[in-house]
Amino acid sequence: MGPDGSNEGASPTTTETTSDATASSSATESTTTTGSSDVSFDTSGGATVEGTLYGAGDCGVVLVPQINLDRESWRPQAERLASNGWLALAIDEGEQRVAAVRAAVEFLRSERAVSSVVLVGASTGGAAIVGAAAEIPDRVDGVVTLSAAGGAERAGALTGQKLFVVSEGDEQRFVDIATRLHDDASDPKRLLTFDGAAHGQRLFESEHSAAVWSAMFDLLGDAC
Repeated sequence: MGPDGSNEGASPTTTETTSDATASSSATESTTTTGSSDVSFDTSGGATVEGTLYGAGDCGVVLVPQINLDRESWRPQAERLASNGWLALAIDEGEQRVAAVRAAVEFLRSERAVSSVVLVGASTGGAAIVGAAAEIPDRVDGVVTLSAAGGAERAGALTGQKLFVVSEGDEQRFVDIATRLHDDASDPKRLLTFDGAAHGQRLFESEHSAAVWSAMFDLLGDAC
């Protein structure tokens, strides 16, 4: 068991089960040899959030890791998003996760002048993005949770596009949270469940990676 406890316009509600095998403005920036840019910015409470930017575009995608991973773990996904025309921002959210996500949204909107923002979070990161999106619904255009570890009680406050992803073989609490998020959220929303037990970001390493990407691209196309 890992440290996190793991073993379209208003479109119709979609529930799917698949088993296919297929902030403030005090920001600093430095360019790395990978072509990405490391940035830092402050939360409203004064805590510093470290992040890495990839790509460019009018739509920003904030990537929030699960508790046992850091922002570098998002590099493969961030680079793919960037190559497809989105501006990806992977962050280390620290202890004040919701505040860090809110600060990331404000950084993208104020410092990068994006016109839309989508939040993607895994496990504890999934709970954090739900909390942030519920607090600033007019600043967030879509959310994608991967095995969210919480936030179901705030599902009703979410706006925009919503995708909730979970593995049927994950711990039951993660399945229950994804189901409740979907049940309590407003349209447009989609629940995507997979066989197996891949948790959070590990879904991108599973046999269902292509299906996860397809669903994310669909949401980004609608939200952005």
